Amino acid sequence: MVKRLLIELKQKLKVPMTEKMYKFLMREASEVPGRQLFGVEELKLVTEALVSQNLFGVDGKMVTNFEKEFAIAYDVPYAVASTSGTAAIHTALGALDLNPGDEVITAPITDMGTIIPILYQNAVPVFADIDETYNMDPTDVEKKITSRTKAILIVHLFANPCDMDKMMEIAKRHNIPLIEDCSQAHMTEYKGKYVGTIGDIGCFSFQQSKHMTTGDGGMTITSNRAYAERMKLFVDKNYARKGWGARAYISLAPNYRMNELTAAVGRAQLKKVKKVINRRHELGEHLTKLISGIPEIKTAPITEGASHGYWLYPLTLKGLDTNAFAEEMKKAGVWVSAGYTVKPIYLCTETLTNRKTYGTSGCPFTCKYTDKNYEYKEGLCPKAEEALKHLIGLPFDESWSMARIERAAQAVTATVQKLKGESKAATAETKPANVPVKAKAVDSKTIKIGVIGCGQMGEWHFSAYRNNPNVQMTAFVDTDISKTEPFAKKMGGKSYSSVKEMLKNEKLDGVSICTIPATHKDIVLDLLNAGVNVLCEKPLAISAAQAEDMTRKADEKKLLLYTAYKFRFFEEVLKAKELIDKEQLGNILSFRLMLGGAQNMSGTWYTDKALSGGGVIIDTASHALDLVNYLFGEVESVKTRLNKQQEIAVEDTANMELVLKKGGHGTIDISWSLPVPTQNYLEIFGTDGTALLDFKGITYKFKTWDEWKRLDNQRDSKQAFARQIDNFVNAIAGNQSKTIGNEDGLKAQRLIEEAYESIGGK
Repeated sequence: MVKRLLIELKQKLKVPMTEKMYKFLMREASEVPGRQLFGVEELKLVTEALVSQNLFGVDGKMVTNFEKEFAIAYDVPYAVASTSGTAAIHTALGALDLNPGDEVITAPITDMGTIIPILYQNAVPVFADIDETYNMDPTDVEKKITSRTKAILIVHLFANPCDMDKMMEIAKRHNIPLIEDCSQAHMTEYKGKYVGTIGDIGCFSFQQSKHMTTGDGGMTITSNRAYAERMKLFVDKNYARKGWGARAYISLAPNYRMNELTAAVGRAQLKKVKKVINRRHELGEHLTKLISGIPEIKTAPITEGASHGYWLYPLTLKGLDTNAFAEEMKKAGVWVSAGYTVKPIYLCTETLTNRKTYGTSGCPFTCKYTDKNYEYKEGLCPKAEEALKHLIGLPFDESWSMARIERAAQAVTATVQKLKGESKAATAETKPANVPVKAKAVDSKTIKIGVIGCGQMGEWHFSAYRNNPNVQMTAFVDTDISKTEPFAKKMGGKSYSSVKEMLKNEKLDGVSICTIPATHKDIVLDLLNAGVNVLCEKPLAISAAQAEDMTRKADEKKLLLYTAYKFRFFEEVLKAKELIDKEQLGNILSFRLMLGGAQNMSGTWYTDKALSGGGVIIDTASHALDLVNYLFGEVESVKTRLNKQQEIAVEDTANMELVLKKGGHGTIDISWSLPVPTQNYLEIFGTDGTALLDFKGITYKFKTWDEWKRLDNQRDSKQAFARQIDNFVNAIAGNQSKTIGNEDGLKAQRLIEEAYESIGGK
C-alpha cells in the first residue's frame, strides 16, 4: 500500500523518482535468501519502460539498446534479442536457412531447448559423443559429418568451454557453420575470447537459473552481416517492415520478439554478469583445491586454455553410488543432483525415441527428404551414457561465501568416508588443484639456436630467446668477436667470427640473422645448405631476385625462412587481423599507414646503398608493406612519391599509394625525418566499421554501435617481439604457425621493388 501511494504521489507531483525511493521500493528483496538477482538498477529501467507507455520492442528503445550493449560487451557487430535460449538457437538455425532432412551435429548432454530448434526446422539432430570434459569430442564430431551436415551446434556445458581450436579447425575444413550454445556460459573465456564469439553464431539464455537473467529471454550474436539480417527478420515472423503498402512476410518464421520490460531487466543484468562469473570462478577454484585430494572424486574438468564459469560444479564419483551420495549430501545440508539429466537427451524424449513430432508423420525422420534410418537408443554415445552414471552436480552460485564452500567440501569428504565405511579422516596427501596446465610451447626436445650479428638487434633476439624454456643458445657470430663475448658468457655458448666456422663446429636447429641486408643472401644460403632454419631480420634481401633465390632454396630444403616482421605479433595488429578476418569491419574501403620518426641518418650504414639496398623504402616500408599484405591481402599496384628532407645518398621520406586486389586502396607514409602526426600509426576504414591502431592498443567501432571501444595492449613491445621468437621456435619443433610463412619475405620484397620502379629505380 505504501509503495503504491508513493508511486502515485510522485506521478501527481510530476517529479522523477529519487535513488532513495528506488531503494525503499526494493527493500524487501534484501530479505530474500540466496541470489540477489534484481535491485535498484533493474527497477529504474523497468520504470522507464513503463513510463514510456510502450512495451512493444519494435517501437521501443529498451530492446534496441539491449542488443547494442550486448554486442559491445561481446565485441561483435550484431546481436538479436528473442524470447528464450531455445528461441536464440532457433534464430541461429533460421539464419542458416536449412532444408528438411539436413543434419545438425550436437551434444548428447544438454537440455531439450538445444534440440527443439533443430526439429522445428525439419532438420535431424545427430549426436556426437563426449570427451573427459563432458563436452562434445571434436574427433567424434568429425566422424559424424556427412554430405547432409549443414551445422555443428556445440554446447559449452556447465560453463566449461569446448575445445574451440579443434572445433573451428574441423568446421572450417569442412565448410560447415559452427553455432555455440552458451546458455550456461555467459562471459566465459577460451584463450582470451568469450565463447559465443569464436564460432559463426553464439546463442545465450536469460532463463532464471543463468548467470544473468530476465526470467526468460535469449540473445543471438554474430559477426556475419548476412546472418544478422536474417536473424533480425526471423524473430519477427520474417516481416519486412520497410515502406508502406501491403505487408510482406519473406518466408516462414516464428514470433520471438523480446518486449521492453524484459530488455530493461537485461540491460541492468548485463552490467553485473562479469562480476558474477568472476565470483563463481573464484568459488569453483577454491572448491577444487579443497576436494582434489580425495581419490574417489574427480574434480571439475577444465578445457586447456579455458576459464571455467561454473554454472554448476560437476564432479565424478569413482566407485561410489551417485544416488546414495546425493542422499547423504542432502542430509549434510548440501543439495546436489545425481546424474544431471540422468540419461543423454536422446533417451529423455519420445520426440526422438518414438518419433513423436508432427502428428503421426514422424518427420523429419520419415519425410521424403530423408533416406537414412535414424535411431536414438542406448549405445549411441557410450561415453556420455557412462559419464552420467557417475556425475554429481553441485549448484553453488555467486551468493555463496568461502565458508559455505568449505562446508560443502567438508560434506563431500564426510560423505565419501561414510560410503566407504571409514570412521577416520582420509590420510591421503592433498593433491594439487585440478586446474588447467599451460601447454608447453614445443615438445620436450631442446631447440639449439645461434645468433649472427651481435649489435642492438642481435640483443633483442638474444633477450627473447633466453626467456624461452625450450631454447638452448649455443653459438654467437660477429665480425667483431668482442661483441659476442657478453652473449656467450651469459648463456655458456661459444663465440665465432664467421658463419662457416660456426657451422663447422655446431649442430643448430635455428639461427637469427641480425646483420646488414647486403650480407643476408650468402649467410642464408650457407645456413640452409647446412640444414639450419632461419629467422632473418628485414628486409629479407636487397633485391627481389636475391629473395627469390633464398626462398627457392628454403623450399627445396624444406626448411623455414622467416622474415622478422615483428608488427604481425603486436597485440593491436592481431586484434585488427581478427576484426578483418571475421569481416566485422565489412569490406575494407581505405587505410592510412604511417611509420616515422625524426632521426639523423648521416654516416650510418643505412645511407649506403651497397649495404642497405636503398633508403627508407627498403628499410621502413619493408614492415609497412608486409603489414598491408598480412591485414588486407595482396596488393594490385604501388605508386611512390619521394620528399627528401636530409642531405643523404638515399631517400628518407616517401609516400605510397596502394590498390588492393580485393578492392579498396590506401596510403603509406614513411620517414626517417618526420614523426607520425597523430598517435595512430594505422587507420582502417571499412563498410561496417573503423579501427585505429597505436602502439598502446586499438580503438574501434562498428556501425551498429553507438560508441567506440578501446582495447589496451597487455604486453609491451619487447614482449610482443618475444612472441615472434616463440613462433619461430614453435615452428622448428613442428608446431607450424599460420602467423608467417616462407613466402612472406619474398612478397614484401617484390612490393619494395615495385615501389622503387614506380619512381625510376633506387
